Amino acid sequence: MKSKTVTIVGAGVIGAFTAYYLLKKGWQVTIVDKGRFGCGSSEGNCGLVVPNHILPLNSSGTLLKAFKWMFSKEAPLHVKPRLDWNLFHWFFKFSLKCGRADILAAAKGRHALLQSSWQLFPDVIKKEALDCSWDACGSLHVYLTEKEWNAYRVVDIFLGNYGLGAEPMNREELLAFEPSLSPDVFGGWRNTQTAHLYPEKLMEAMRSLIEKNGATIIEETEVTGFEKKDDRVVGVVAGETVLPSGAVVVATGAWTPMLQNQLGCDIPIQPGKGYSVTSARPPHPPSVPCFFEEKSVVATPWPDGFRLGGTMEFAGYDDSLDQRRLSALTKGAGQYMKETPDQKIEKEWCSFRPMTFDGLPVVDRSPLFQNVIIAAGHNMLGISMATGTGKLVSEMLNGESPHLDLKPYQLKRFHPK
Repeated sequence: MKSKTVTIVGAGVIGAFTAYYLLKKGWQVTIVDKGRFGCGSSEGNCGLVVPNHILPLNSSGTLLKAFKWMFSKEAPLHVKPRLDWNLFHWFFKFSLKCGRADILAAAKGRHALLQSSWQLFPDVIKKEALDCSWDACGSLHVYLTEKEWNAYRVVDIFLGNYGLGAEPMNREELLAFEPSLSPDVFGGWRNTQTAHLYPEKLMEAMRSLIEKNGATIIEETEVTGFEKKDDRVVGVVAGETVLPSGAVVVATGAWTPMLQNQLGCDIPIQPGKGYSVTSARPPHPPSVPCFFEEKSVVATPWPDGFRLGGTMEFAGYDDSLDQRRLSALTKGAGQYMKETPDQKIEKEWCSFRPMTFDGLPVVDRSPLFQNVIIAAGHNMLGISMATGTGKLVSEMLNGESPHLDLKPYQLKRFHPK
């Protein structure tokens, strides 16, 4: 009988929920991360669980915007001009995935994993009494212009085919529902299938939970390789230590390409840097999360805080905070809110989202090792897909029938024969 010991490389939200489900199945779990548990893109984000975000970024319009905004550091989408073959190749592959058939395929795969997580999340939170400010109150897509408001109607018709349609609201209806918004807005769309939580609190609660259930967490220790026997990994090289392992899960997000040579596969993930600004709760915040669409800014209210997040910057692994992009969040939100969010700043943050060129994550076995599973590339939906991914990985390692079709998340889609 194979050893039920597993090393999870990566202590973000995907690694945490994978540990949770494996512990439930009797596995002995060790999590190792080069940073601290729950950091990276698992903190500082806007904490949204959005089952309606089934459409990938892939579109010709996104490509045109990337070129248009390339030289503006305040633009919602910024590509740092540089000679980078991997980035060029990624965008080339991205451009090939902008056709209707590819977009529909991505939407189908994203929908399945998002729906799984949407159904699992409240059960886990209730069962485990996770204190993370969970609130399934819905969200608003807010627009300044009639043109963009009308453009969303096409998206809404598409989402309606999946039972994810939104309610259109004119200015009067929108302001009656959400009086914190500026009278300059044109209108909005209300989506009832959205929840939000405080990501830092979620990760604190998950750490406490999985440690209580027997998980070992090793921080600030980089994994550099694997000890192998035939087609299996028997040990994980972590710093100067080798961790004996019956199985391995690689959940390293945007850093996954650093291990692709050891894993025996090309993993086309680009780091897409996102930013956020966290402040004290303003006197009159929105009552639900708001997507300020023209500026690509998200506002999330919590009982004890307020966060603005957004932007997408392809600048490699440069983790410096660009003050112009941070100020663009506040400036952009100020055009939609009645009161400019000028509370005392408590936290300025940026980190790397793991972006795949087709908008789908990887949940698959390494082509070299039968006992290594890669779970990475969740784009901007790590929290939204965390519970479904964790359950899926636990089923794969436990030899069970997966609750979802694995085909959309397989590595071979990057190299079709």
